[in-house]
Formats: sequence, structure tokens, C-alpha cells
Amino acid sequence: MNTKNARPWAKWIAERYKDVPNIIWSMTPVADQAYVPLLRELAAGLREGDGGFHIITFKPDPAPYSSSFIHTESWLAFNQIQTWKDVTLIYPMVTNDYNLKPVKPVVMAEGAYEEGSEYGFEVTPLWIRRQAYYSYLAGGHHSYGHNDSWRVLPTWKKALDAPGASQMAVLKKVFMDRKEWWSLVPDQSIFASGGQTNGDILNLAARHENGKWIMVYLSSKTSFSINMNKITGGKEANAFWIDPKTGGSMSIDTFTNIGVESFTTPDEWEDAILIIEAVN
Repeated sequence: MNTKNARPWAKWIAERYKDVPNIIWSMTPVADQAYVPLLRELAAGLREGDGGFHIITFKPDPAPYSSSFIHTESWLAFNQIQTWKDVTLIYPMVTNDYNLKPVKPVVMAEGAYEEGSEYGFEVTPLWIRRQAYYSYLAGGHHSYGHNDSWRVLPTWKKALDAPGASQMAVLKKVFMDRKEWWSLVPDQSIFASGGQTNGDILNLAARHENGKWIMVYLSSKTSFSINMNKITGGKEANAFWIDPKTGGSMSIDTFTNIGVESFTTPDEWEDAILIIEAVN
């Protein structure tokens, strides 16, 4: 493929699938400035073929970020990152893209796949949860993958019900149960102590932009404290735990939005979510 044949080929593809609603065009050449002219031709062909009906993005392979060299391209609807097995890259890479101008969404598009065989360690459901919550609490989105699905092994249908996959449904419910969940703002100053943004084991916090709720993800057993004045949507707030593994919840107490409160994650839980919601 080259800059001469890329546009007509992309146009043909886009015309073929222009009426299919659930398509995102995702291009994946090497992340190198030399490929930008080719990407522009592909994007132009896709636009000609489907009239701009589907959004276009770019997934660098290998990393770094798509934003590192094409963020300002008008056809790029959102950025993607690929961290492969290095979970330590998720928070800084998502945070980088979250703060760019012009504002565009960012997706952690590929981390370690559940039960993956190529990483040199076991990709457990806990590892899957960490990748996902690190992405969302940093202000991005997340894409889950399973070894058997991408390799199309005979067990791929069974893998659809893998523990990590089911726990992504728990994640979805955790967010959608929050008022105006889309107003999430990453904010590590929520922690009075115990926040952690470096390494494999992170403790991350975010809040509603108007202080209606706080969400904290603790990726291991830990103790920490919270600045309660981050709740500004009411004078009191209800606090409770959610188990990211099961979706089960556990009430803690009602607090005022003054001072600092200390918490310790529940015994026997691998990781935990703390929710503090203003009482109207």
C-alpha cells in the first residue's frame, strides 16, 4: 500500500460497509511520522466512501501514543494507546492525552489479554480489573481482550464468559450508577494520604465535576484518607464499598463534607472501590 492506491482502496472498503452502524475505522501502521501521508490518504478515502458516517481513529503498533504525532489531524476522532503488558504505562499515557488540546477522548486500546500466553506472567482477573480502572480513573476509556478470542481458539465462545469479561460488566454498572457519570474528573487531591500513581499497584481517585460524588479505586489491600471537602454537592455524604470482583456493596457511614476521613479496604477483598455520594 502507498499514497497512490490507499485512498481508492479505503473508499471501496467504506462504501462496502457504509450502512453498518457499529463500525469504527481503526488504522494500525507503525507509529512513525513517515506514515502520516499514507494515513491521510486512507482517512480521505474512508470519508469519501461512507460520507463521514463512521468515526476514524489510529492504534499505534507498537506504542507509543497515537497523540505523539497525529493528535491534531482533523480526521482523528479519538486517540488510542497500546501498553501491551506494561501496566505502569497506563496512568501516565492516559493522563498525557487527557490534558491535550484540542480535547479528544483517549482509549487504552490494548493491554494484556486475559489468560494471555505471551507475557511471561499470569494475566488474572485482578490484572484485568486494574488495567480497566486505571484507564477510567485517569480519564480515559478501556478495551478488554481475551487470549482465546484474538487467537480464535476452539475455546473462544467459552472465553466470552471469562471472569475478567464478566467483571467488566460490573465496572460498567459501577459507572452508570453514578449521577452524570460522564462528568468524571480525575483528581488525586481527593486523597489526604494514600494516593499512588506510580508502579503496578495504584490508588486513584476521581470526582463528579460539581462534587456530587467521589470514586476511589484501590488496587490492593490498603489504608488511606480522603479530603471530605471534595464533596460539594451537599453537606453530608454516604460512603460505601463496592467489590470490583462481584459487584457486591457494603455500607460504611454518613459523613459531613468537612475534614479528613480514614478508610481501610475490606478484609479478603483483592481490590476495592470506595464511593462517596452527596446527600441532597
